[in-house]
Amino acid sequence: MAVFWTAVLAALGLRLAWVQVAAGAGLAEAAVAQRALAVPLSPSRGSILDRHGVSLSDSRTAYRVAVYPALLASEPARVEVLAGVLGFGATELLARLGGGTLPVFVARGLDAGAAAAVMALGLPGVAVVADESRYGPGALARHVVGYVSGAHPDAPGGGRGADGLELVWDPFLQGSGPAFLALFVDGRGEPIPELGWRKLHRDGSSSPWATLPCDLVTTLDITVQAVVEEVMDRLVSRGAVVVLDPRTGDILAMASRPDFAPWTVASHLGREDGPLVNRAIAAYPPGSILKPLVLAAALEEGLVRPDETFVCTGAASLGGREFSCHARPAGGHGELSVQEALSVSCNSVFLELAGRLGQDRLAAWSDRFGLGRASGVGLPGESTATLPATAAEGPDPGAGLGLGRVTLTPLQAARAYAVFARGGRAVEPRLAAALVSPVGARAGLGRRTPGDEEAPGGARIISRFTAAAVTAGLVAAVRDGTGRAAGTVRDVAGKTGTVETGQATPDGRKLYHGWFAGYWPQYSPRLVITVLIEDTTVGGREAALVFGEILAGLTGGE
Repeated sequence: MAVFWTAVLAALGLRLAWVQVAAGAGLAEAAVAQRALAVPLSPSRGSILDRHGVSLSDSRTAYRVAVYPALLASEPARVEVLAGVLGFGATELLARLGGGTLPVFVARGLDAGAAAAVMALGLPGVAVVADESRYGPGALARHVVGYVSGAHPDAPGGGRGADGLELVWDPFLQGSGPAFLALFVDGRGEPIPELGWRKLHRDGSSSPWATLPCDLVTTLDITVQAVVEEVMDRLVSRGAVVVLDPRTGDILAMASRPDFAPWTVASHLGREDGPLVNRAIAAYPPGSILKPLVLAAALEEGLVRPDETFVCTGAASLGGREFSCHARPAGGHGELSVQEALSVSCNSVFLELAGRLGQDRLAAWSDRFGLGRASGVGLPGESTATLPATAAEGPDPGAGLGLGRVTLTPLQAARAYAVFARGGRAVEPRLAAALVSPVGARAGLGRRTPGDEEAPGGARIISRFTAAAVTAGLVAAVRDGTGRAAGTVRDVAGKTGTVETGQATPDGRKLYHGWFAGYWPQYSPRLVITVLIEDTTVGGREAALVFGEILAGLTGGE
């Protein structure tokens, strides 16, 4: 008997140890689940912030109401009271409860006043949960931020990223917890007063903080972005603007028009004007904004002297094709230097320079300036655009004028002009700066610490001498030439571009794509700005006007 009872007690002790130690965590969770009636909660997404930590999406706090049907449906008076506060009838509220046993959400998108009114009722089995409307009417940089699936103003802040930064950084913005809103009840289905409604984390980690969504800090500046979008809303129906800090490569603003409402994306599908397209990363023929690159390549190759003069008669030929200069009706520009040719955008001179370079060298130099490859900022849908054709790929006589096969995006144009602004060195554009966890830990993204005054010296593309010579021509283009509308402040350097689209208005006026790319100030530039306007009857001069309005807004007219 002693041996028998010793064996029994040993077995019971081992079983108790197994239950309390080895299987304790799983059994405890099962016990909690047994007395908890839970509904899934979508985890609130992390915010997408500007460089100063300000939300770009104008998200708003909203509230949802969860109800345990067993404690409400059987009390008609309680149903009437809650339905009245929520703004619909008792019949509809009962229909939303559905007659089940699990708690359900009966209302979403409540403001703070309505949420407080529900809480003031003190009804058992009724809880108010704080949530957010992901996007508000003041959301900026919508084509950069993108949108999430199901991002209706009354929907919870969760959802999956569907475009833009929301898509690229979705795993970090989404997180994996919190998971459930639970009501703890006893064996009779009555709420346990000491527990009531709780938010549960069922991710298996040691701490719920480990899986909560992170915020994404971008390089965008909400003040710069707001100025850009205000000007575009007034002056640009279709087009794009990019503002870049050439010292760091940080993108300060990026906007595309037409705009869209991220909470009603479905309503924009199928529209012919393509409001969901981010035109800042779409490819277009560059027209004359390519001419500074052609001049820089010819200077670097020793094919032209800065003091060399040319004679423009109004037309010139290359590769068996004749091109007109816009001064042809007046008999051409006459005698002018290469810097004057850049200032007045003389086609004749730049056809001569393109002929001296040849197709292969022009394509190689375009590649060195970053044309023909994506910027690396990580936005979905970014076009790589196309380089000028090499000799082996066939004739491309218009490439020196920014026509023919060559295309580039407004972002690529900003990267190329940053070479001149930086005295000949390259800089890589940057959009995502850091991830910030809910506990405040910050992880920098990219090669620099966010907030650095200047990026490390990039690869030298052209000499300082060449950069200065091109800059002089670009300053003259704004002061005396085709870009005068951009000169709302002093020391602006820039170039217009006008590309025929082959389309016309109903009254027969030709439509063009208008460009302006430039930087400010002339010495130690702080801003590179590129402007593209689709289907304008004016061309590059209209883009120069938009550039000037943006620059005046950013500098206060200094």
